[in-house]
Amino acid sequence: MTRKTRPTGEKPVNPPGFLATQDLKDRGWTPALIARFLGEHDQTRPNGLRMGRRRLPPVKLYEEARVLDVERDDTFLAAQAKAADARERAEARRAARAEARRALLDTAARSYVPVIHPEPLRRGAVRKAREPYLPGLVRVLNDLEASLERVTEKEAQTLAGLLRAQLDRALAAVYDWYPDPDAGPEEEAPRPKGKAKASDWRDWDWD
Repeated sequence: MTRKTRPTGEKPVNPPGFLATQDLKDRGWTPALIARFLGEHDQTRPNGLRMGRRRLPPVKLYEEARVLDVERDDTFLAAQAKAADARERAEARRAARAEARRALLDTAARSYVPVIHPEPLRRGAVRKAREPYLPGLVRVLNDLEASLERVTEKEAQTLAGLLRAQLDRALAAVYDWYPDPDAGPEEEAPRPKGKAKASDWRDWDWD
């Protein structure tokens, strides 16, 4: 497990006329550009963070005048533009993969269509309505995780939430008081007399 960094006290500041590596990144530099056009750093300062009890390495500093000279060079500007384009393409590919993966999980979840057997439950007894179907939901979740490739912990949580929404939709179609996951918090559709409205959850028996 990754240990969190924490401040060691007053935040160190860069000496006048110097830029830290993070400053360069904020200006559009990449590690490859720093290595190619600046090379070895000019100075260091203490790091203001610790990793647990371990002090992090000193922060590398680069002379601002030297950085400005490089940033005016056409060769650098062309390399920086090329790096920015590559970064944008990589981000677009990551976003496309994430969207495709989300669509795959959504399709898998929608294959779960629970059959609800109505029972004489008290109005608002959400837990009792849902409880008999949870073991089946868990079995479906395990089966889908096994059939999909390389399901991460975060994806497993997402898939479980999608399956839970499927179950809630099925229950909402049977019990008129059951909260529909597709209904907005402020949505109040016309309903026959005796049906619960969205604000009634405050008075429900939640078991």
